[in-house]
Amino acid sequence: MKRKVVLLAVLLGTTLTFTACTDVNVNVDTNTSSETEASEEDSSEEEEDEAGSDEQETEADAEESETEDAKEEESSSEEEEDSEKIEYPELPLPEYHYYGPEDWADLADAAGHFLIENSFGNSSYDLGTCTPIVFKVDDSDPKDVKLWGEYSINMYQLVKTSLINTAGGSFPGIAHIDNSGQSPVVTKMELVEDGSDFEPSFDRLFVKAGLKDEYQEAMDNINEYVATALSYYINHNGLYITQYQNYGWAPVPIPNAPETRDEDQIVDHVGNFGYTAQYDMREICESELDDADMFSAVDSDERNDFMIEIYSEKGDDVDDAIKKIKDNLFDDDVKLTKEVDVEFNKNEGCTRLSNEPPFKDGDKVYVIYIVPQGSDLLVIEVTSDYSKDEDKQMATDEVIEGFLGSIEIK
Repeated sequence: MKRKVVLLAVLLGTTLTFTACTDVNVNVDTNTSSETEASEEDSSEEEEDEAGSDEQETEADAEESETEDAKEEESSSEEEEDSEKIEYPELPLPEYHYYGPEDWADLADAAGHFLIENSFGNSSYDLGTCTPIVFKVDDSDPKDVKLWGEYSINMYQLVKTSLINTAGGSFPGIAHIDNSGQSPVVTKMELVEDGSDFEPSFDRLFVKAGLKDEYQEAMDNINEYVATALSYYINHNGLYITQYQNYGWAPVPIPNAPETRDEDQIVDHVGNFGYTAQYDMREICESELDDADMFSAVDSDERNDFMIEIYSEKGDDVDDAIKKIKDNLFDDDVKLTKEVDVEFNKNEGCTRLSNEPPFKDGDKVYVIYIVPQGSDLLVIEVTSDYSKDEDKQMATDEVIEGFLGSIEIK
């Protein structure tokens, strides 16, 4: 199998208001000078009283402002305390059930468990879910209730407050259920077949039943259905889970859940080959193969595609490792420049391979580190698509370099 790896083009006043004084002509009776003096005294006393009142108001305003500031500080402190009090969900998670409001919810839940047990029974996961989208129900025979629908199976790994999809599948078909007893029992699943048999089996199960458009609508809005089904489960069990993520795509918020905090978007990854790394799930997604850990770019218009592959080569023969690396690159005839005795994150004696610019738009850019690790070698391959869009290229480099810089080798 050719490993597909992704690219890295390493690029590395105070305002014063003046009131104008206006001369006012006033007719004064000279015989009333004493009254005028008295009036001036009264006016002076009133001005003093007003000045005192203004001072009191100013003091009151200051006290009120201080009180508001204190309340804001107290509120901010309470928010920080609430943030610290968040109870992360713990494993094992409660068993999944579909808690939708539909009349057929219990029957569809039984169908979902049947599919999970028979299709993913040996898989390792933190939560196995089924999102049933039922188009039609025939309950005329309680011993053979039929549910036409799409059954979307997803297996998740719990990471902080996120569910990361690690496996799954689409299972369109008809569930046959015996609902004559205390609990529904799935007796048979008629499913649309794969490959060349898909179209005829789909026509037989859905087109003849007049459900082609319903099926297409379900597939067009599958993310919304999945998120809603997860929200039923999360709310029923009182779990602090905020989003889910499919491989290669940005995280999807769970309806009615709190917004995912920035710190909860960071994954502290423990690799399978004696290293740790850190990344933002809004930028990078991860998949584990038998012989390698794979990290890919999350789909984005702001960055280029890239892939980072980390694996171990037995023994310490660097030249032999280089030969194997070249055999598995996208470009068979790519010319790689070799640098020896370079340092990778304080690990000395490393080898670096890369192809040299200039690059054209869409070219593959390779940067590969071979790091001594005990008696073996740790290989870190980075492949990315080059873009002549400088902003996209810089954004891509920043994400890749941030990931590489976080790697700690044991």
